[in-house]
Amino acid sequence: MRTGIVKNIFDLRSKFVIIGLTGKTGSGCSIVAEMLGKERLVDLVPPDKAVCHEGLASNDDRKYNIVYNYLQDNWHKFETIKASDIIMLYALQYSHKDYCEELNKYGISLNLDQESYDKLHDDACKCLEYLQGRESRHLKYDVNRVDKKQYQENVDEALYWRNFLFETLKKYVEDLKEKVTAYKKLSAPMQAWGNNIRKNNYAFEKQPSGNVPILGNEGPANLAHVVNHVIKLLRDLNYKDDQKTYVVIDALRNPYEVLYFRERYSAFYLMSISTPSDVRRKNLSKFNEDEIKKLDEVESPKKAPLEESFQKQDVPKCIELSDIHVVTNGTEWIHNDDLKRQLMQFVALILHPGIITPTPEERVMQIAFTAKLNSGCLSRQVGAVVTDEHFSVKAIGWNTVAEGQTPCSLRRLEDLHNQNDLIAFSEYEMRNKDFRGKISKLWNRYTPHFKDINGMNLSYCFKDVYNSIKGEDNQVHTRSLHAEENAFLQIVKYGGNSIRGGYLFTTASPCVLCAKKAYQLGIKKVFYIDLYPDITLSHIFESGLNEMRPETEMFKGAIGRAYINLYNPIIPLKDEIETITGVKKNDIKNL
Repeated sequence: MRTGIVKNIFDLRSKFVIIGLTGKTGSGCSIVAEMLGKERLVDLVPPDKAVCHEGLASNDDRKYNIVYNYLQDNWHKFETIKASDIIMLYALQYSHKDYCEELNKYGISLNLDQESYDKLHDDACKCLEYLQGRESRHLKYDVNRVDKKQYQENVDEALYWRNFLFETLKKYVEDLKEKVTAYKKLSAPMQAWGNNIRKNNYAFEKQPSGNVPILGNEGPANLAHVVNHVIKLLRDLNYKDDQKTYVVIDALRNPYEVLYFRERYSAFYLMSISTPSDVRRKNLSKFNEDEIKKLDEVESPKKAPLEESFQKQDVPKCIELSDIHVVTNGTEWIHNDDLKRQLMQFVALILHPGIITPTPEERVMQIAFTAKLNSGCLSRQVGAVVTDEHFSVKAIGWNTVAEGQTPCSLRRLEDLHNQNDLIAFSEYEMRNKDFRGKISKLWNRYTPHFKDINGMNLSYCFKDVYNSIKGEDNQVHTRSLHAEENAFLQIVKYGGNSIRGGYLFTTASPCVLCAKKAYQLGIKKVFYIDLYPDITLSHIFESGLNEMRPETEMFKGAIGRAYINLYNPIIPLKDEIETITGVKKNDIKNL
């Protein structure tokens, strides 16, 4: 048994955990949520521990055995909050007539019994009203704050709404999806309702009629705000019985929802679930090509005005923000030992940081993640690392301008307009009359908004301005080197050794041009986080002699703040064991 302050520290840390899942439809988020929801570790059917009298095959086996042993005593099920259930909670605020008319817009005609629907409608409205005033119902008994009868009424009410959310509402959504999937998909209305909730705080394009509760408008975090109320309800009920609260949210697909939870809970981790494109398409076998294309257009929107991004899904950005990256190969979960190992590793590390050390892949990708912060790009920061076959770092790069030039984030539009800080700008920017005429007009458009900018540096993207002038969409006009390209050039510039047979790590995935360079340099394997939706992998890497083709592998592991949090022990392991057991190292001589 842990004793004293050691027990308190780890019990406090493991008392409350939130994992938010993100990933494209068909990537496996719901499968992962189901696995995390297993009551006992044995229900997960974990791979057997490695056993060998002469010695284990690898340190990976030793790490797995440590994780396995720890979770045997410390596994705790996660309760799943499905975003689709909360979206439906909003939709059920509408009358039977409005609800049926809304479904008809998407070609869905269901014979919904009005009496049954009206009961659901009433409960949904009352549930939202309860969640809004939940904090006034005390669930930890205190004779000085609430009498015993009132306390029991509060508990009964909380249990009723928990049952409604996790049983009645969940079953309704599952049954509805099953009915609709037979001839039409429910994804389109759910996605549209989610966007409307983020924008307006109600599901359909029009506000529900009648006296229905509307929780306080939290802007793009409206949906997350209600999820948070449900989390607090679970925590209240568990708190009264001194129980742990482990929650998995399936799924977060808007970056501002991620920010909402990250800013509120130190125990929140965003876990991206990725799978190869061919596996995902197999998982989406009930969808035709046009429907998959529409799904992707909604979940991975092209660049849009910032105000529109507040309400829409943006899965690639959520993946970029993720703390933990999990990859599934499409094997049914019951037989997917690799996926089980990944989940077990991260759950164990969340509960007990530093219980094992990072993988070489995590160590190098963390360097790439850190390197990207050097980028002065105004659109997206990317980091890259080149290693040999032993994961020894040979070069580090990030997307930035050539040495001696000024990064975009440090240049000022005001200086360009007034012809100050001349060395920061090119002769073209300073001398071309057409370009300067457009810059002058752009400057005049900004001047009324100086107060709104609130002291920020007014930078500008040359590529965007130039392409706009020319009526093009050409990436060649970017001022920056790509991160991978920069890393390759560092080796040439400073006289490094050959990297043939080595590895490339990138926080994005290589574009066509960088992929060709990696191929030419003899890179053996490319580790990436987020795959660009283009033909790079199939057109560049899957071409030529088989023995020359670089392998590609989705990165799996912890990164960024999670890398620090999960692999940095709270207490040195030696001291923790000594305190728990009472066996002092100084006593050895007396044994």
